[in-house]
Amino acid sequence: MIRQRILIVVLTASVGFNAHAQFFLGLRSSPYSGVTNVDYNPAIADNRFLVDINLIGVAANVNNNYVGLSRQTIYHSSDFNDPNFQSDYLKERINGLPKRAFVGTQIQGPLSFMFSFGKKNNKNKNAIAFTWHTNFIFDADHVNQQFARIAYYGVGTKADTVTHFIGKQLSNTNLSVKAAAWNDYGITYSRVVYDKGAHMIKTGGTLKLLQPLAGAYADGNNLNYQWSNYGTLSISNSSFNYAYSQGLITSRGYSAQAIQSDVTSYLNNVFAYKYASPSAAADLGAIYEWRPEGEVMRCPNQDRDYSKNRYKIAVGFSVIDFGAMRFRRGEYSENFYANIQNWDVNNAKFPNGIQSFDDTIRARFQALQTSKSYFTLWLPTRFNMFIDYNIAKGFGVNGSAMISADMSPQHNMLHQVSTFTVTPKYDILWVGAYLPLSVDVMGNISWGATLRIGPLIVGTEDLLGLFAKKYVYNADIHAALKVTIPYIAKHDRTKTKSDIMKCFFRNS
Repeated sequence: MIRQRILIVVLTASVGFNAHAQFFLGLRSSPYSGVTNVDYNPAIADNRFLVDINLIGVAANVNNNYVGLSRQTIYHSSDFNDPNFQSDYLKERINGLPKRAFVGTQIQGPLSFMFSFGKKNNKNKNAIAFTWHTNFIFDADHVNQQFARIAYYGVGTKADTVTHFIGKQLSNTNLSVKAAAWNDYGITYSRVVYDKGAHMIKTGGTLKLLQPLAGAYADGNNLNYQWSNYGTLSISNSSFNYAYSQGLITSRGYSAQAIQSDVTSYLNNVFAYKYASPSAAADLGAIYEWRPEGEVMRCPNQDRDYSKNRYKIAVGFSVIDFGAMRFRRGEYSENFYANIQNWDVNNAKFPNGIQSFDDTIRARFQALQTSKSYFTLWLPTRFNMFIDYNIAKGFGVNGSAMISADMSPQHNMLHQVSTFTVTPKYDILWVGAYLPLSVDVMGNISWGATLRIGPLIVGTEDLLGLFAKKYVYNADIHAALKVTIPYIAKHDRTKTKSDIMKCFFRNS
């Protein structure tokens, strides 16, 4: 039974493995996010900080619309050892819709930074940033419900009782899986391009150097299959594209044993672009601010306080990660056509990982030769939109949408999970609290919390999964530690401390 379950996962990989997610969701609504928000909207001019330096920033997100995990297991890890774990602690979402899954991580590297500059009366008119990130994304899309349930129950009696799949002619179209890991290094420039009366517009752009590390994808436009019994599989008139980057562990040409004996050499090869070519990507963004009251009220003989918000309403738009990566194909990365009858899968074994899988595919399927030595994966291009309303005294509300989809006809575009969010917030210079309420295209509703206390940022996209939901389909955590230098308004030294404090509290 275990062997059949492994095979169905491998079969999914063969037609879908060529190989809500929005990181720092709550913080995206804050004008005090500094360098952390450069990869959300690069229009960072008119910043509240003179300098913002990242020491470390980490975010991780998992999301799916099929299997939920009991909240109880979060607090009782011993539940994972329960022999009835699947029936007692997992729950299927049965609605007839295609099943999807997403896993993503992002690390903003140490010493990523931004700083603002300008003339005396416009000290923050310009901003420059340098950022670098390590990224990983896995996407699985268009897995039809019956295919998913057969895999979930392990191609056995239980699966047949639930789905009645034995002897039926089944199909799955547009099945797609892809994954990639890469570094990006970006230079950002932003400038206020219009600032008159109550209206201000700023724009920005980031040019990125991409360092692909590893990638893989597959897509099956037409998988047609039939199980004659629990151990016999037929695949008819099915074609799929399949590619992985050369040098993946246990792929032909770089064995796990070789890596274990010389890890340093393996890592040097990966980071020396041995298996991929460097490429470029770009981000573009713009923000409009409406400032009906013009300047923030100043105390007598006080410079403008650039650390305070001056807008009542802000509206922003950005396009992030427009670009692609090229990877050198693994030795057996080819497209295939399958027309196999009565394959005895009970004896299918994969002792050497990808190499064994390659050998099985080439022995059973017809290879469709390709002349290209490289394959392409498009970055997860995102369209970000927001409107931010500053109510008063640091209280506000933000509405946003992040649209990210696989727009490639070849299904070789990575993507995040499109998400729509409303975020009530309290947001001042050294303290911020954000409560994002979001819904994503996988049908998951989340209510999260992010806290910003001085240089420390911690949060999650969904508190409900920890305290309220019976079953959890998505999870997120993010944290950052920074060195921040805000603008400090200069006061007239002749004023008493009492005068300064009264003015401060009046204008806060």
